[in-house]
This record gives sequence, C-alpha cells and structure tokens, in this order.
Amino acid sequence: MGSDRNLNSRKAVLAASKIIEQYGITKPKDIHLKDIAFALGVRIVEGPLAGAAASLVRRGDQAIIRINDNESNPHRKRFSIGHELGHFVLQHGHTLQRICSTADLNTWYNNSEEAQANTFAAELLLPGKLIAPLCDVDASDISFDLIREISTDFRVSLTATAIRFVEFCPEPCAIVCSMQNKISWSWTNGEWQPFIERNVILDQETVAYDLHKGKELPDEPIEVPAYAWVDEEFTTPIMEHSVRFPRLGFVLSLLWMEDF
Repeated sequence: MGSDRNLNSRKAVLAASKIIEQYGITKPKDIHLKDIAFALGVRIVEGPLAGAAASLVRRGDQAIIRINDNESNPHRKRFSIGHELGHFVLQHGHTLQRICSTADLNTWYNNSEEAQANTFAAELLLPGKLIAPLCDVDASDISFDLIREISTDFRVSLTATAIRFVEFCPEPCAIVCSMQNKISWSWTNGEWQPFIERNVILDQETVAYDLHKGKELPDEPIEVPAYAWVDEEFTTPIMEHSVRFPRLGFVLSLLWMEDF
C-alpha cells in the first residue's frame, strides 16, 4: 500500500509539474485556473450541488467542472477546481460524471484516486519550486501564521498549504487532522520520527482536544508532552499549534520539535 501510494503521488506531482512548466508559471499570480482548464478542454461553472463540493462531467477529451455555489471560501473553491482537474488529467474512473464530497477533498492518507487528485491539486496550486524557499525555516519560525501567509499568497486552502509546508520544511514536523475528537489522518516529513496512530481518541493534554470541546484558547503554539501525540518512549517535548474549522468539523494540528 505504501509503495503504491508513493508511486501514485509521484505520478500526480509529475502531471501537475508538467502543466506548471508548460505555462511558464513562475509566481502565484501566474496560476490562472480557468485559463489552464480551458487550455485542457475543461469548462468551469458554479451551481447547486446537493451534498457535494464539486463534480466532473467528462465527454471524450472535454469536460465540465461544477463547483458548489454555496461554498463561500474562494481558496477552497480553487482547491476543488484543482482536485477535479486532477481527476481529468489523471483519467480517473470510467463514468460520465464524478461527484466529490468535502470529505474527498480532505482525503490525503490512502491510495485512493481522491488522495491522488488532492496531491495533483496541491502541486498545481502550490508548486514545489515556488514554495520550497518559503518553507525553509528554523523550528523557532514554525507556526500556522507562516502557513496562513502562504495560503493567502497562493489563494489555496489552509489544509493543502499546511501539508505542503510540512513536506518542504527541513525541520521534523507533522500535520494532524482530527474529527470528532479522534485522529483522522496525519502527514509527516522525512525528518519526523515518532509514529502518530490513526483512529485514536485525542489525549486530554493536546490543544486539539480542548478545541474539539469548544474551549477558547490563544491562537499560538503551545508546548505539550510528547506522549500526548506519539509513543510514550519518545520524550522530546512537542510544540503544537492547532486551528479549529467549526463549519467543516475538524481541527488541524501542526506539530514540531524545537529541541530535536
């Protein structure tokens, strides 16, 4: 499963990178999704989509992407478009219409086509060659504040930006998504060593636990004991900066170690 996921991720990144190079994209403002989609034979429209975030209707080498007009966040709309373009470019599925939910747009951890489409969208909207220098920071500079700045500059959802930040940051760090007070998935870089287990109840000493319980906390990094997130044998304290997304029902937690 792991090797297959890595292979599919590489395929998605390569496909998106080719588009970045083909259109000479060198800065965030160059990423004109509608122009890219049009050149690929895809038209983008907005309209009602009951219970879905976006859909792709394919007919031969042409397609229409429909984005839910109830989505008020323009960054999430852009990511939805990038996700559906991923399905189109990677030629996923054999049905005329493909409907994607909000959960599909938050699927990163498995070997599914949804995860691959998210990887494609992340590379298309946050090209590695552009954001790598922005993520080259010391542990003392890590926080969601920096990730928010990148998200704003590239006009991309905070979740996708956080994942890309973790990928390119030279310090050991991780992003964890929790829903209903339970760890849903995590994304770590090559420097991060301890294992983060999925589908476990959050420890009460995590900031994420308090956010799920509705507590109002300062929007800043907080040091927590390592056992709150990882194996008890790992003793290095962990810095946690967590953000709650009430409408979407999840909490994102950025984790890193200042003294590794």
